[in-house]
Amino acid sequence: MIKTIVTCDSTIAISPEKAKEYDLRVLPLNVIVDNVEYHDGVDINYIELAKMMRDGKVIKTSTPTPYEIEQFFDKLFEEGYEKIVHFTISSKLSSMFDLFTNTCQNKYGDKVVIVDSLSVMSFMLTSVLTAKKLIEKDNMPIEKALEIVKANISDFEVVFIPESLTFLKRGGRISPAVAFFGNLIGLKPVLGFVDGAITKIGTTRNIKVTLKETALRYAEMKKDPEIYKVAIASVDANPALIEFIEKLVKEYLPEYECTTDGFSVNVEAHAGPGTIALIMERKPGK
Repeated sequence: MIKTIVTCDSTIAISPEKAKEYDLRVLPLNVIVDNVEYHDGVDINYIELAKMMRDGKVIKTSTPTPYEIEQFFDKLFEEGYEKIVHFTISSKLSSMFDLFTNTCQNKYGDKVVIVDSLSVMSFMLTSVLTAKKLIEKDNMPIEKALEIVKANISDFEVVFIPESLTFLKRGGRISPAVAFFGNLIGLKPVLGFVDGAITKIGTTRNIKVTLKETALRYAEMKKDPEIYKVAIASVDANPALIEFIEKLVKEYLPEYECTTDGFSVNVEAHAGPGTIALIMERKPGK
């Protein structure tokens, strides 16, 4: 039996402690703050980045260097692993998938399999942990396991609502004019995740009404609570708003397990502090 390990990048938005609990190897992604490079989960976390963003520092994201990628994989091969299955952030959001594919094909051939997660954050983590269970614990052939994972890779619902348009403007996601007038009249975009990309699905002037409508929509789906769970993701958001969302989940989705998560720094760098998300997703391994 070929000794295989499933790995991913830090877009999954979990702490180093949680990664150890899952026995999951995570390659940290980079964020540049005022021309200083930091690594997600190593020398910066999403809480620290939120403060930097609110302080007006210049934030940019970047990809790992080929050297960093090779360091990560070489260490695993030195530990005795013979094959690696690595998940990247959605190719619709980053060039990471192409970078890893090209780097690994040149050096490792078929010893490293790069998988486009077509997702981010906790719903990317679900795919990673499902693949990890099937491949590492159940000894399922890689091709068959990935076929199962890919068949369910878009089986989630998510609504993102940013606190303001300022950080989307800084990240180049919207124009300065749209940000100015949107902030002026209190209009916020409602964002979803479609075909691997964060997409505008509407606008709102009342976040609580939109969140209530979202919770009701999730309830009407009647997803099996043995297979699905709810997640609330936020970074430096208004505590009263988080409390409101938690009450919505208890009222309209009481049968579902509910987890509270943060953001990965590469997603936060574009969405900005104050962004919240309400997610309906598969439980890992289900």
